[in-house]
Amino acid sequence: MERGKPWVNNKGVARFERLVPGYPRYYYEGDPARGEHHLLITGVTLTEDGEYQCQVGPTAISPPIWAAANVTVILAPSSVTIVGWENGAVVEVMVGSSLTLECLVADARPAPGAVWYRAGRKVDPDLQEDRVEASSLARRWSLRSQLVVQATAADDGKVYACHALHPALHDMPHGLHASITLSVLRECLKV
Repeated sequence: MERGKPWVNNKGVARFERLVPGYPRYYYEGDPARGEHHLLITGVTLTEDGEYQCQVGPTAISPPIWAAANVTVILAPSSVTIVGWENGAVVEVMVGSSLTLECLVADARPAPGAVWYRAGRKVDPDLQEDRVEASSLARRWSLRSQLVVQATAADDGKVYACHALHPALHDMPHGLHASITLSVLRECLKV
């Protein structure tokens, strides 16, 4: 058995073997002869989030040493919705009126962000108000982003879209988003 090179997680798991008994998703990689002992975890879940320590036991001529590494499990948002409307809905609004759009980016770890677009062009982020809140799911966060639109005739037929921002979405070319299309109504003039 190899002397004194176990990994220990914040739950007290410590083993010397290359396979970790009782933890079928944990095992070591690397060349022990070269001092390589990399902990590999497959099928990662939120339970693996936390601090891990590599420990080298003492010998007759050296004291024990250790190094810590923190694992942060990231989870992409589960959904993006514009609250109150189905994705792609046509929303009627009177010209000159104010409409508050609220985007919910739900259940992510770490907390997600959002960016708004009008007709494919990014809206100034200073015009949106964002609020991060705890999700109903443990150790996850949601974001509510509000954008106030003052409807003009130029908004008629324009698509407003909310796109989720999150490190777990960088490989998704179109990401997660929800949108609505404005139908701006004008008052009829009586003759």
